[in-house]
Amino acid sequence: MLPAMLLALSQMLIGPSQAAAAATGGVVPLSSLSLRVTDADIQPAVTVKQFDNRTVEEYRVNNNVYMLKVTPDAGPSYYLVDEDGSGEMAWRRGTQGMDDTVPQWTLMSW
Repeated sequence: MLPAMLLALSQMLIGPSQAAAAATGGVVPLSSLSLRVTDADIQPAVTVKQFDNRTVEEYRVNNNVYMLKVTPDAGPSYYLVDEDGSGEMAWRRGTQGMDDTVPQWTLMSW
């Protein structure tokens, strides 16, 4: 009687699919999982923040920031991209065809 009551209570608290998994030893049948992906699930949410000298656009999917586009008032825009999902952003230049090297000029020679 007690196991039946626990099973009924677990269905009310955690839902029928997890309760069935607990009753069958942790195995959840694939037919009970929702595998549908809609456009709203994968479309990024863009938040634009305006600061004194720059505009920052945050791109999020599932509430995780994966890219920042920074557009300064003077100069080209650049991107900070989370390449591996760790939360650490890597720097990318926004204009195509430009090197990531620092300009070096010869001012004087003798």
